[in-house]
Amino acid sequence: MAAAVVVGLWFVLKPAEQRASAPDEPFGAAAVDAGGPEPAAPPRPPLQPRQQPQPNTAAQPPPAAPQVVGAHPDAPHEPGMYPHPMDEARERIHAENRLILHLNEAMSFRNVKEMRELLVEYKQLDPTDNDASQAGYAVIADCIEHPGEASLAAAHQFYDTQRHSPLRRYMRRICFENSN
Repeated sequence: MAAAVVVGLWFVLKPAEQRASAPDEPFGAAAVDAGGPEPAAPPRPPLQPRQQPQPNTAAQPPPAAPQVVGAHPDAPHEPGMYPHPMDEARERIHAENRLILHLNEAMSFRNVKEMRELLVEYKQLDPTDNDASQAGYAVIADCIEHPGEASLAAAHQFYDTQRHSPLRRYMRRICFENSN
């Protein structure tokens, strides 16, 4: 019975051109009774390793020049784009951020001498002090170096007038609460 099933499957699954050219062969029980040799199963094609589909690189021509992210905030930021090149304005912003980092470190270690030296550097970098950060660091340095009524009054004045400043939390902690 198993031989009949195998022969039947082979007959159904063999290619169409072999079916058309094959002479009439006994099928089913007649094939089993004929006692002839069982036909061999058709050879399987060798297994190919699975390959990942390759992206269609012919559809997209390579860019003529490297794509750079624009300076405008709404400029596209696509993967593979190069960052905007450094210019004088960006270098000044990076220098100011480095100074603020060092000022915050000196403030956390209560190193007033280093804070005052960095404030001199900060005034040379940004003489306008539009956001009053330099004034805030100076008030905090005064609170650390000379705690008392004068530094506390200056801290209250800064705290009440510079509501946008991120230094207010340090002012509150160092000058008002006198904690680390």
